Amino acid sequence: MNEDPLDEVRAARDELEQVIEEIRAVPGYGDFLRAPTFDDVASAAEHEPLVYLAATEFGGLALIVRGEAVEHVPLDELTTMELQDQVAAYFAAYGAFRENKDDPDAVLRWRATVDDVTDWLWTDVMREVMARLRPASSAVLVAGGLLGLLPLHAAWTATGDPERPRRYVIDELMVSYAPNARSLSRARRLAARPAGRLLAVLGPKSDQDSAFASAPSESQVAAAHFGAAAAVVEGGAAGIGGVADAMRDADVVHFACHGFARLASPLDSGLDLAPEQALTLREVFALDLTLRLAVLSACETSMPGTELPDEVVSLPTGLLQAGAGGVVASMWLIDDLPTLILMIEFYRRWRVEGEAPRAALRQAQCWLRDTPNGEIVRVYEEALEAGAGWLPHEAAMVVLSDLMMRPARERTYSTIDAWAAFAYIGA
Repeated sequence: MNEDPLDEVRAARDELEQVIEEIRAVPGYGDFLRAPTFDDVASAAEHEPLVYLAATEFGGLALIVRGEAVEHVPLDELTTMELQDQVAAYFAAYGAFRENKDDPDAVLRWRATVDDVTDWLWTDVMREVMARLRPASSAVLVAGGLLGLLPLHAAWTATGDPERPRRYVIDELMVSYAPNARSLSRARRLAARPAGRLLAVLGPKSDQDSAFASAPSESQVAAAHFGAAAAVVEGGAAGIGGVADAMRDADVVHFACHGFARLASPLDSGLDLAPEQALTLREVFALDLTLRLAVLSACETSMPGTELPDEVVSLPTGLLQAGAGGVVASMWLIDDLPTLILMIEFYRRWRVEGEAPRAALRQAQCWLRDTPNGEIVRVYEEALEAGAGWLPHEAAMVVLSDLMMRPARERTYSTIDAWAAFAYIGA
């Protein structure tokens, strides 16, 4: 006899509660995932709006919190059933793409589905929220349930302007995400720390894994901004213990590797360092980190399981709790070239131009999206000629060898799947 699906859900929920209690038993983690008080929420929203988003059977709701003021925004079309349908279509297309990344039809279906879902996100979710948020220039989103699996920062609307046919959420609003108000406040305290020491960790690479083809160049880009205070290690060579020890001495960690989530045992979620070697949240929690930023580059590092997503302890959530002020993580598979360009521009804007990390990510995404191939080539060739320290020669050549073969006026990486995969979680 087949087990009742509801019994499976209850069993998974019970297992998850047991693991959460195990985490809370660790010194310093007694409040892990506990519901914040309104004072917690009001304090977190004192200087910047905090937006809670949720779907229900009869329609959705946004709560925009500004200090002690709370504005209720009905989202009548955001029903649980509609959200489930959108997420189902999204993951069906993504699953087909993930299984065969070299199939042009699968790529086109995934790209079209991302367009459709983000169009819906504007119409039924973000349009009214954006209108109510004005004139705020930034906001932190706390997205409940399945909504947390979708790229709200990439929601868009048509403009009617052939030069700029779409307007995206991030064109008007600097968006970051947080699991709750308490973790956001803690992240802000950690974000006030200096960021002088970098640890870059390279994960395993397989012949089938194009996402890591430029990982060494990417680590060089990150290291170039920290000089002698940068350390680059291969995860397999350093081992779990070596990487864990090095993280204690770092202010910024940059992982170029896969992440994975374990629904029933969140402490076993982690980062692949080598075959059969993974740095899990269990080890990370034990480190008592004090990181300004964790950059989880490459594939799926912020993608939790889709069952019981309200309660999944994802890698970004766990890292915030373990002692990171902010986390940059990806929501889906992304090719190595746009990832490399994005990281070049992210670190340049943060470390050279002095932008806050989440602003640097936003600017890098918009630049990747909007800049023609020929302009990227021009900028990088001029940087090489000038000996700009933010652009290592090897990284520049990887980008130039690709883009110089493409039409100069085209924007190869303007599609949502290419520029919007990374999200900023925390402060």
